[in-house]
Amino acid sequence: MRLLPERSEIVPILFRLGGFAALFVVVVIVLFGLAGRPESLAAFGSLQFVGALVASAIVLRMDGRRSLPDIGLPRRGAGRGLLLGTLLGVAFVLPAVAIAIGLGGLRYGLEGGTVIEYAATGMWTGLILLPAAASEEIAVRGYPLRVLLDRWGPWPALAVTSAAFSVLHGANPNVGRMALLNIVLAGVLLGLLCLKTGDLWWATGVHTGWNLATGFVADLPVSGLELVDAPLIEVSAIGTAWVTGGDFGLEGGLSATVALALAILIVARTRIVPARWLAARGQIPAEETE
Repeated sequence: MRLLPERSEIVPILFRLGGFAALFVVVVIVLFGLAGRPESLAAFGSLQFVGALVASAIVLRMDGRRSLPDIGLPRRGAGRGLLLGTLLGVAFVLPAVAIAIGLGGLRYGLEGGTVIEYAATGMWTGLILLPAAASEEIAVRGYPLRVLLDRWGPWPALAVTSAAFSVLHGANPNVGRMALLNIVLAGVLLGLLCLKTGDLWWATGVHTGWNLATGFVADLPVSGLELVDAPLIEVSAIGTAWVTGGDFGLEGGLSATVALALAILIVARTRIVPARWLAARGQIPAEETE
C-alpha cells in the first residue's frame, strides 16, 4: 500500500485547495468591505461563517456540481449534532482543568455577580463562539478534508488538515510550541469526528464546547485570546505555565495534551453517532444497524 502520494497527484490537489483558500479570502474581504470591519467577535465570526459557506458553495458547483451536504453540512441532524457535540466538547475540557488544578497550581476564587448573570453570560458566550467555530470547521474540514479524503484517504487527510489548522493559529498571542502541538491534536480530534459522524455539525459543536468550557467555565484565555470574564468565579493563581498553558490558555500546556490524547482515543474507539442515525441519512447500509 502506497503511503505517500506521487508528485503528479500533489499539484492538482494543491491547485484545488489553493483555489478554495483564495476564494474564501476574497469573499471574506468583500463581506468586510460591505459590512465594515467588525469590531466584535460575534460580527467577525458571523462574516467569516458566511464567507466559508459562500466560498464552499461556489467551489462545489465548479467541482462536479456538488452541494453543501457533500462536505458534511446536511440539514437533517444539524441541531442534534451541534447540541450533543457542544456537551461533548465541554466534557473533553474537564480532564485538562482537573490536571491544571491538581498539578499546575491553577486556583479559583469567588467574585461578584449573580447566578442569572452567570447563566446569561454563558449562553451569550456560546452564541458568540458558535459562528467562529463553524467558519473554521467549514474552511478546514469542509471542502479541503473531503478533497484530501477522496484522493488520498483518511490519514493523509487528517494530517494535512490538522497541520493547516495549527498554522492558522500560529499568529495568535502568546503562542508557543506546545500550543501548536496541541492545536494539531485538536485538529486530529475534530477531523476524526467528521469521519465518524459524516458531517461537520458534531465537530463544530465540540469546537464550540471546548472554547466555551475553556473561556467561560474555566475563565481562561482561548488560544491566547481573552474572550470573556465570567461572573462569580475568578482565576486567583495561574500556576505552572507548562501545565496550565499560561497566557495562551489550556491549549498551551501539558494538561490539554493529555485531555486531547484521551479524547482522540475515545473518539477513535467509539461510534459517536448511533448506526441507526447514519443509516437514516444514507451514510451506511441499513443492515449494519441490525
